[in-house]
Amino acid sequence: MVGVRRVNTIPPPEKLYPPTVQPPERALPLPRFIARFIRNPLQALPRAVYTEPVVTYGSKRPLVTWVTDPALIERILLKDAEHFPKTPLDRRVLTPMLGNGILTAEGESWRWQRKIASPMFRYAEILAYVPAMMEATEQLLDTWKQRGHEFTTDIEDAMTETTFAVIARTVLAGIDETEASAVKNAARTYLDRISWEVAAAILRLPPTMWHPGKTNMRTSAKEVRTIVERLLAQRRAQPGSGNDLVARLISARDPATGEQMSDATIVDNLATFLFAGHETTAKALTWTLYLLARAPQWQDRLRDEVQQALCTSQRIGPGTIESLPLTLRVLKESLRLYPPAPVMTRLANQDLDLAGTHVPKGSLIVIPIFVLHRHQRLWDDPGRFDPDRFLPENEAKYPRTQFMPFGFGPRICIGSSFALIEATAILATLLQGARFEWDGRHAPEPVSRVTLRPKGGMPLIVKPL
Repeated sequence: MVGVRRVNTIPPPEKLYPPTVQPPERALPLPRFIARFIRNPLQALPRAVYTEPVVTYGSKRPLVTWVTDPALIERILLKDAEHFPKTPLDRRVLTPMLGNGILTAEGESWRWQRKIASPMFRYAEILAYVPAMMEATEQLLDTWKQRGHEFTTDIEDAMTETTFAVIARTVLAGIDETEASAVKNAARTYLDRISWEVAAAILRLPPTMWHPGKTNMRTSAKEVRTIVERLLAQRRAQPGSGNDLVARLISARDPATGEQMSDATIVDNLATFLFAGHETTAKALTWTLYLLARAPQWQDRLRDEVQQALCTSQRIGPGTIESLPLTLRVLKESLRLYPPAPVMTRLANQDLDLAGTHVPKGSLIVIPIFVLHRHQRLWDDPGRFDPDRFLPENEAKYPRTQFMPFGFGPRICIGSSFALIEATAILATLLQGARFEWDGRHAPEPVSRVTLRPKGGMPLIVKPL
C-alpha cells in the first residue's frame, strides 16, 4: 500500500541493531536517578558513560564512579587489585543467598576456596559433562516436537529450564522436580527485588532498613539454602555416591594442608553454582537465539557448520565443541551486546587518581560491562550485531579488558569455560532440531537484575525440524 511505512520492518542482515537502553542525555537529579535505577539500573547511566573513560555521579563525594577505559580496568582488576577489593554492596546484596562462597568471599578464604574448586572446572573435566548437557537439550526438543509444526514460546523460560536441568545433572544430582522448581522460582524472586537493595546500598542506608523487596528476598534465600542443606545432609549419609559437584566438594582436599571444606562452605558454594550457573548461561542463550531469529542468515550458517562438524554422527559430543568456530563467534558477539552479568563493582580503599579524576577513599567503583561493550571510543558501530568482530585477526587487536563478559583478573568467573562449552553444546543441538523466528513485534529492553534479562520475556516462533 503506497504511503504506508512499516515500523517493524527487519533491517538488512548486515545492519541489525538489536534493542538497547536509551540513556539520559545528562546526569539525573538524585530522586529521578534512584527511581530509574530501581526500574532498570542501566537506564540511570548518563550518555557520557558511553563516550568518556571515567564519569562520576555526585558532587562533594561521588556516589558512583563509572570506569570504562580498558587500561584503567586492568589496573583495577589486576595490577592494583589489592586497592580495589569487592564492595560491601556485593556482600550486602548477595550474601543472604550465597553466603561466604567463592563469589563473595575475600582474602585467604577466597583463595582457599578457589584453589580447591579450580580442578573441577578444568577443560577436560567440563567436557565430561557434555552428555548431560545434550540430554537436557534433547529433552526440550522432544517436548517441542510434540507441540506441533509451529508455535510461539518464551525462550527465556525454556533456556532457564534447560540450563537448570544441566545443573541438576552436574551439580546436584538427585534434586527432585519439586525442589528444582522451588529453587528456580526462589532465585527469580530474589533477583526481581534486588534493585531495591542495591539502591539502598548506594545511598548508604543501613542493611536493616526495610524496602518493598526485603521480605521476599529473605524468604527466597532461606528457601534455597534450606533445600541445599538438606540435599548435602542426604549425600553425607550416603558416602561415595555420585560424581557430581557435591561429591567432588565433599571429597576435595587442599593439596598443601589436606584440609576439607566445612558443610557451611559447601552449602555456600553449591548455592552459588546453582544460582549463577544456570541463570547466566540461560540469559546468554536467550539473547543469542533472539539475535539469530533477527538475523536468519547467521542462523543458517551456524546450522550448516553444525552439520559439517557432525559428519556421520547424529549427536554433539565433547569432540564436536572445538569444531564450531562460527558458533563461538556468534556467542561472543551476543555476550558483547548482552553480557549476562552487566555490571561489576569494586571499592577504592585509598585516595586515587583515575585518568585525572580524583576518586576519594571509600568510593564505589562501577565497571558497567554492558556499556564497556558498547563504548563509542572502543567499538566500530557498537550497536550493530556483527560476529565478524571476533574473527581471530580482529579479536587480537582488542585490549584484553575491552571484552570481558566473565570479568577479568584473579577473580574472573571460575565457571567461564563451563558456561561457554554449555552454551555452545546447547545452541548447536537446538539448531539441529528447530528453527527460530522473530514475531516482528517484540523488542525486548535489556534489564539489569544482577543478570541481564529481557523485559517482558523473549517470545520467539519455534519451528521443529
